[in-house]
Amino acid sequence: MADHLSVDALLDTLSLEEQVSLLAGIDFWHTVPNERAGIPSMRVTDGPAGARGTKFDGGPASVNVPCSTALAASWDPELVEEVGHLLGREVRAKGARVHLAPTVNLHRTPVGGRNFECMSEDPFLTARTAVAYVRGVQAEGVASCIKHYVGNDTEFERNTIDSQMDERTLRELYLVPFEAAVKEAGVLSIMTSYNRINGPFAADSKELVDGVLRGEWGFDGLVMSDWFGLHSTVEGIEAGLDLEMPGPTQHRGQKLVDAVHAGRVSAELVRKAARNVLVLMQRVGAFDDGGPGPETTVDVPEDRALVRRAAAAGMVLLRNEPAPTGEVVLPLDVSGLRRVAVIGPNAAVGRPRGGGSAQVRPTHVSQPLAALRERLGGVEIVDGPGCYINKHLAALPTRLCDTVVLDYFTDGADLDLAGAVPAHSAESITTRIMWTHDPEEVGARVEGVRLHTNFTPDVSGEWTLGITSVGPTRLYVDRAELLDNSTVPAGGSFFGMGKDETVGAVKLEAGQIYALEARMRRGKIDQTMGGIHLGAQPPRVGDPVDDAVDLAGTADLAILIVGTNHDWESEGWDRDDLGLPGRQDELVRRVAEACPRTVVVVNAGSPVTMPWLNDVAAVLYAWFPGQEMGDAIADVLLGTVEPQGRLPVTFPRRMEDTPASEHHPGRNGVARYVERRLMGYRWYDTIGREPLFPFGYGLGYAPTTITGASLLSDHLVSVQVANTSADRDGVEVVQVYAHRVDREGLPADEADQVLVGYTKVPVPAGTTVTAQVALDARAYSSWDVEQHAWVANPGAFELRVGRSSRDVATRLHRG
Repeated sequence: MADHLSVDALLDTLSLEEQVSLLAGIDFWHTVPNERAGIPSMRVTDGPAGARGTKFDGGPASVNVPCSTALAASWDPELVEEVGHLLGREVRAKGARVHLAPTVNLHRTPVGGRNFECMSEDPFLTARTAVAYVRGVQAEGVASCIKHYVGNDTEFERNTIDSQMDERTLRELYLVPFEAAVKEAGVLSIMTSYNRINGPFAADSKELVDGVLRGEWGFDGLVMSDWFGLHSTVEGIEAGLDLEMPGPTQHRGQKLVDAVHAGRVSAELVRKAARNVLVLMQRVGAFDDGGPGPETTVDVPEDRALVRRAAAAGMVLLRNEPAPTGEVVLPLDVSGLRRVAVIGPNAAVGRPRGGGSAQVRPTHVSQPLAALRERLGGVEIVDGPGCYINKHLAALPTRLCDTVVLDYFTDGADLDLAGAVPAHSAESITTRIMWTHDPEEVGARVEGVRLHTNFTPDVSGEWTLGITSVGPTRLYVDRAELLDNSTVPAGGSFFGMGKDETVGAVKLEAGQIYALEARMRRGKIDQTMGGIHLGAQPPRVGDPVDDAVDLAGTADLAILIVGTNHDWESEGWDRDDLGLPGRQDELVRRVAEACPRTVVVVNAGSPVTMPWLNDVAAVLYAWFPGQEMGDAIADVLLGTVEPQGRLPVTFPRRMEDTPASEHHPGRNGVARYVERRLMGYRWYDTIGREPLFPFGYGLGYAPTTITGASLLSDHLVSVQVANTSADRDGVEVVQVYAHRVDREGLPADEADQVLVGYTKVPVPAGTTVTAQVALDARAYSSWDVEQHAWVANPGAFELRVGRSSRDVATRLHRG
């Protein structure tokens, strides 16, 4: 398979049926092989926080990198490209050749459930980050599959919602990262989104796939559907959708063969799509592999060090003011500390990643409390959760269980029969299990599943147990039924296919062994995925907020680690509001009252409101920073790493202050993008609304200033950055925004300014450095609907050079 000519020769040997077989997966993660023709199967794997492999739970561990928003917050394409290389190696370690990432949909609203998977509200920053990401991944001999093309900006009715936007908004915002990935990074595959775009489903959009992607941009790679995101036999193939995922096929196979014979689809379109599948396999070496390789774990110090460095680089210092005691708290001076309270629901067990497709099982996790305890040396550390934020019960703690076993039955009635022998049994490391297809060892359709273990509680009292499942389930404690969710509707778990959580209370004695057993029957006839979650919550005594306040009152310093988790930020649902879940706002306020020197670390994937902002000395936004989160947080708090992250999204004061708030999440099956091109900071800056923190904002410990700038050419700015510190090296992110001077006659959604260039500048102590900022090639252009092309805007421009969208240091004129 040396070149494309050999692909064409191979296609000549394939029948129509064999070509069609290549156009859908064989299962959740693999393409269809053809042993006769020498075509192996090719494996794909989820991202973007790692490379998971073929199992959602219990598979080989993976390196868990910072979420995409955290990577974009570094404003450092070179670092992102390094992370891309690591991810490419991880994909190969999982025996795969396609990485289903990066996600480059924009943060249209701050409550989007998958925002943490995406990069920014700004198309230019997203494009620069995405290009670097893809280049790094694909340099390792695997394909990036950039997603979701296009407008997948909400989880609300995501499988059916119609994202309706005008052509200029689509071209100037939402398509920009995809175009850059195609033209600059040479991305090898693209995934269409679930939603409709101005009517047709994305997978059926001839205008966007065949017209824009393949026609205008010249994309010659593979286009695949999101999982179960293809809804047609004819329209998808005519639009240019090559691969239906997952398998077995629902809309192709014999249906597509019959459509060709009936003259509804041309055989040439089938051949073209099959060719795209084979060419991708050739490009990534799948023919040389002879099939998917084994799934392994690679865990080396160099990779851990890179993840730690990337995590710290994306953390944003939002506040660092003198405490009521008079001194600036950060960076921490350990010599003056005797007793530190580390408090918060994300302190002992931090959240390195969000939920859904981004979930991986990390090789390990550096937890904040453990890292601070180690790094603060002889300082006494006291700790407590402060409050609880889980929306759903955490998995039953397996440290209190003997072996967890999952039994598969081919007859659902056997679940209730004493002594019934399952068709297959498997051990699990968790009580949250999701599977994508029936085990091959069963040899027939699975009709029932039984999860069972012996549980020995470590605390006496009233425990809360819960089940979520894909299919009706009963939970038994020592053979007595506790829960039955058979009447609970689907839609609340397991990517929307499972039932909402059902909970019940039972009194348990510490040290006594209890037999727990969950019996689940098969769900829908066409359901290919399965899942069951057995959760538990131990008895709770007292008020955790009061306990935390007591701890803080005895400490020299309080470090609060608050945020969200995969219950709140996940594929499958959007957040309801911007507030921290649970009693966290109360916790921060009361701890700050008890301890004047309070630092807040926010461990979340998207913006949250901060009604307590002026009550605390410092705030560090850590995002979902990956598996090295604890050490990376300690690096920044202690000042061994300079704070250098900058916000890739605007932080609003309240939900009503966001541009799409009146139109999100959509009504009557339609999401109208009424704000048009005024998304994020473009809206705030144009209408004059004051955000909590502006786009591009971030503080450092070293005092850096932009002292001068000049225009070297239309697309190149020279800038000087000074650091007046005598002993601390600094980092600055120089940002350039373009403003059209003559505003008369411009549309109402013409932004006051747009980001057109940036660069990250290390500035050693006591020096002034000169850096150059390359500007976007389209810095002075707009999409012209009538000409259907990018055209230069007439008139003068003001280039605003500064440290955020609101912090302008100097202005340059471009006539």
